[in-house]
Order: sequence, then structure tokens, then C-alpha cells
Amino acid sequence: MSIRALMLRSLVAVLSAVAPLASTIAHADTKELRIGTRSEFVADPHAQWSASLLFFYVHYLAPALSLDKDGKAVPNLAESVTALSDNIWEIKLKPGQKFANGQPITTTDVVATYERVRNLPKSTYAGIFAGMKEFKIIDDLTLHIITSHPYPIMPTTLTQLVIVPAEIAKTATPADFGTTKANVSSAAYKFVEFLPGNRLVLERNEAYAGPKAKWDKVTFRFLPNGAARVAALLAGDVDVIDDVPPSEVATLKKSGKASVFVGESDAVNFFSMDLGRDVTPFLTDNAGNPLKSNPFKDVRVRRALSLAIDRNLFRDRVMEGLSYPNSQIVPKKLGGHAHNLPDIVPDVDQARKLMQEAGWGDGFVMTMHCPEGRYPNAAQICQTAAQLLARLRIKTTVEMIPRSVFFSRMTDRTGPRGSFILFGWGASSAGEANVLQQVIHTYDREKRLGTWNLAHYSNPEVDRIIQEALNIVDAPKRHAMQARAVTMAMEDAAVIPLHTQPVVLASRKDLKIEVYSNFYTLADAVTPADAK
Repeated sequence: MSIRALMLRSLVAVLSAVAPLASTIAHADTKELRIGTRSEFVADPHAQWSASLLFFYVHYLAPALSLDKDGKAVPNLAESVTALSDNIWEIKLKPGQKFANGQPITTTDVVATYERVRNLPKSTYAGIFAGMKEFKIIDDLTLHIITSHPYPIMPTTLTQLVIVPAEIAKTATPADFGTTKANVSSAAYKFVEFLPGNRLVLERNEAYAGPKAKWDKVTFRFLPNGAARVAALLAGDVDVIDDVPPSEVATLKKSGKASVFVGESDAVNFFSMDLGRDVTPFLTDNAGNPLKSNPFKDVRVRRALSLAIDRNLFRDRVMEGLSYPNSQIVPKKLGGHAHNLPDIVPDVDQARKLMQEAGWGDGFVMTMHCPEGRYPNAAQICQTAAQLLARLRIKTTVEMIPRSVFFSRMTDRTGPRGSFILFGWGASSAGEANVLQQVIHTYDREKRLGTWNLAHYSNPEVDRIIQEALNIVDAPKRHAMQARAVTMAMEDAAVIPLHTQPVVLASRKDLKIEVYSNFYTLADAVTPADAK
């Protein structure tokens, strides 16, 4: 038996021993749902902008619009969000809606919430408000957002901002949101309890005017380790788990106790190279001496590395058949995908020729940095990439870095950063190719562009097209412009695309799950397997 199998068996045994009573009680009451999630909850819903946190909040705090399973903006508190002109968006709230305390939900609450988010110190939501100049209340149900320039993705952006009562928005502290004091529900569930490092407990909100919650009680258990989540499901300690490691899918299917659900996400993984520095710190020659120049600044080297990557091999051998090979940084389902851009077919001979032409035929030595606990099978991805690059005489050492350290280090523009890293980008906040302004555009702090351009790639013509697209409200025209920028960036090998990530969830055999492309793990997406 393999070490992994022994570890999994041990985890199952431990969890079975410590939680039989809880498991029995939960199964007796089928109206309670227990979800094992990789994400650790952050109490303040306006502090950290991330899909891995937002799915918690939307259970009990509603946004103006919500994202459906395909990442499209649909009505929630608002019945409509409409562009009256290039610079004015109108929000129309549904009448008759109330918070759990009986207070009507009005535009005063919406504006107070938006002002809190905009002004909250260190909030990573700040970029959302770039260009939002004024919130103008027309009446209790009508609000105009005045922008300084066209804001074409306003409807999808508003899916990221959950609404709280005005008095809470004006007075609550971040710590208050860890208790019932600040969490007055505006959604289908209501906040009951939060124990850091352990669980978040929700109950049905009977005052909610929309569709009733499907479960009386929902408990999210924080289980950051993938094997621990699988063990908890097999032990009957939870009913649903998210972010199933691809390597564990076969184990779950063979167990006879679980069902697995897979879908295509809105996120792409890729490798970023240091394109900004003349000398990059984590490369040496074959004798261990620092290089006097940066090979990644030569497009021939970047193209060679991309040609050495076999995307189908990653799908079949690393991701257990559960990834979607991609030769660009935008998933096929999203606006801005360049449909005419050909797939990158691996060609080692051509890659070696390019390396020789660029003067790097003898290769070099490199450290590859990869985030631990962020992307599915990240360690295996990086180790496999290192083996493939060895065919170009590039000797690679893989260094795994905890995700919290990795991202703070790679975004430090004055520090050592990295020379070659694994990164990824999802588009749930835009529903289209916002990877362009966030990852590809030249870093511009004042305009809040290129914030996540970890490659330090810069092409003035690509920048111009990206900015032009940002000012086009007409979606088909905007997407065509984005596709043009994507094509140019990929021809320039700005990054090395790898694959669109899968969304993999699992449940007890008597349940089924609707998969959301933005990685949301939603209680009401879980229903009995025999439900129609």
C-alpha cells in the first residue's frame, strides 16, 4: 500500500473515532448540511477581495447582483443594473425586501456599504472603485453610480460587494463581523457562529423575501489539507467537500461512499518569467555563477520554453485528466478569448533551435518558485515542468512557498521576487478577460493597472489596446478588442499558459452538486441526488 493510501486510511480512522456521535446526529437530520472547505473564513466581508472568501458571505449577505454557475450576473437585491450612458449606471432595487431585523433594504444601505468598502483601510477591494466618482440616491429603490470614464463591467463588479445595513456600515469594526452584532442578514441564510480555525455556522433566514434556503442549518468546517477533506467525507464527518485533489478522485469513486462532480473553471494557470530586470536573481550558469544577462528578455527563449511544455501531458499524467489544456490566458467560455489563436503544439526540436539562436543552447540553472496550497497539484505541476525544461538543458530546482508568503513576496516590487513562477488568474469579478488589465498591462499604480503583473511584462501597444477596451461599453466590440490584446501578448510569450483549472467537488452518494465555474461552494447548489 502506498504512503498516501496509508495516510488517508489513518485520517479516516482518526476522524471516525472522534466524530461518530456528530455524524449520527447529522444524518438523522437531513436538513443540516456540513461542508468541508479548504478556505479559512475572514470575518469582515469587505476586507479581502477573493472568490475563496466571497462564497461564504453571499450565503448571508446579498449583493445587488449575483453570479450564476456560468459566471453571469443575475438579479439579487437589484432587479436591474442598467447603463443610462457611458458614465451613468442605474441600480433598481426590488421592492419589499428586508434585512433579518425587519428593516427595509434601501439605496441608503447600498451607498453606505459601498462607502465603507471604498474607505476601509487596507481593503483589497479598493481597485473596484477606480473610476466610480459619485453615488447619487434618486429614491429608496433607485441609485445612480456616476463614473469618471466608461465602466463596462459594472454589473459583474457589483456581484462582488455584499450589502449590510447603513448603521452597521458606518459603525461596525472588523471584529464585530466575527459575531452576530454586525451580521444582519440580507440573504437566504443568517450568521449564527464563527470559531476561528474551526467552523462557520449558518441557519435559514425566514425573513428573506427571495427563494427560501434549501437547508435549515449549514456548517462550514475549515479543512485546508486536501487529504483531510477527503478523509472527513469518507468518515461521514462532512457531507460535501470542495477543492478535491485530482489524485484523490479515484479513491473517492472506488470507495462507493461518494460522488464526484467536475466542471471547467474561469481560472487559468500559467508560468510567469522575470521580464523586467536585466539580471534576474534565481538564474546561474552551469558552473553556478550569476548570469550577466537575463535570458527571459529574449522572446525566442520564452517561446522555446512554451514549446517545451506539453499541455496534454499535464492533463493526462499530472491532473488525472481533470484539466483543460489552454494556449492562452483566457478560458474559452469568457469574453476576450482569442478563438483564432492556434494551440501551442509541443516541439522540442524547434525549442532547442530557438535556444541556440538566442545564444542559450547550453542552457542555465534556475530556481522555480511555486505557491503551496493555492492551485491543484501545484507541486506536481512544477516538478513536471522542471523535467520538461531539462530537455532544453535548463536545470531546475523547485521551491514550494506557503501561499501567504508566496504572494506577498512576488508582489514586492523592490524585493527579490522570483525569476520563474507558477501563477493563476480567475475572472469571476469581471466575467471576461480582466486578466489583461491586472496581469498583462504594464504596472501603473496611479491607474491601478498591472497590479498582478508579476512578470513585469510591458508592451505599449498592448497597453493601448487594453485601455481602449476598458472604455467600450458595447460587449461584443470590447471582447473583440480584448481578443486582439490577448493574441499580441501570447505571440509575445508574455507568460506561458498551461491549462484552465478544474472545479472538483465531492459529496455523499445521496447528494448531488451543481458546479460553479468561479469555485463557489454554495449550500443551495447541493440537493438530494433524486431531486428533480
